[in-house]
Amino acid sequence: MKATAQVLPKNIQMTLTSNECSNHAKPIRLMMIEGEEICPACQIAKENQNFEQSLQQEVLNRAAKKKRNTLYRHSAFADETIREASFGKFIAESEEEAKNKELAIKAFNHYKAGKTFTTLLQGDTGVGKSHLAMSILRNLNEKMDSECIFISVREMMSRIRDSFDHKESKYTQLYFVELLARVDFLCLDDLGAETGAITTNKTATNFTLEVLTAILEARQSKSTIITSNLSRNQMELMYDKKLISRCLKNIAVIKFEQTRDKRIVAFDLLQEV
Repeated sequence: MKATAQVLPKNIQMTLTSNECSNHAKPIRLMMIEGEEICPACQIAKENQNFEQSLQQEVLNRAAKKKRNTLYRHSAFADETIREASFGKFIAESEEEAKNKELAIKAFNHYKAGKTFTTLLQGDTGVGKSHLAMSILRNLNEKMDSECIFISVREMMSRIRDSFDHKESKYTQLYFVELLARVDFLCLDDLGAETGAITTNKTATNFTLEVLTAILEARQSKSTIITSNLSRNQMELMYDKKLISRCLKNIAVIKFEQTRDKRIVAFDLLQEV
């Protein structure tokens, strides 16, 4: 127990009174401090309680910060510019893009309201699927007490394979399965691209299927965002039909059918240097 002088204000006059505090096993004489009677033991208990509460709050604050940092410290991006994606930076240049941006905002609002489902963003390369997916995650990360992560499937599989030859690497199959199963919200980006060129007759390797199966089966009660160039039928051909059916059983689709590749910018060779 701290001494009374450690918890009471300094440079004040303290005198014992004839009154006692009966809140203790043995009554304690009250002290008169600046015209107010105070029990030293009660004052110490109060200070200790305040300290414990502030310590507990600090633990909660650190845990919340650790959750928020998962998105930026542990995500695996194939395109690093996606880190800065947001709804505000998504410039809709067509009616379809404006509609899909609105659908992505609605998906975020449904997630925020506690609904559990899979959002599938489909379309050709460069149309903005990953941008909108990351925008959903950033809002969830900033406005909810949730842990989010963005994972390029191709980058994940590359890191896992690399760990076979580099035993010191932390990016093992177990690392990714445990991490992706744990988080509240996951985006699996560019599903299907890890096989190479997207064709309907390609199938995922048994190893890739094993990794994705472990992740998706562990997330059946959680929300997942998937971006892909593939249609659902193509996914069922490339992967296990039962797996795809299970992970897409409660699904909202955001489809890009007319949007051009936004990353291709025409360059005028006649402009002055």
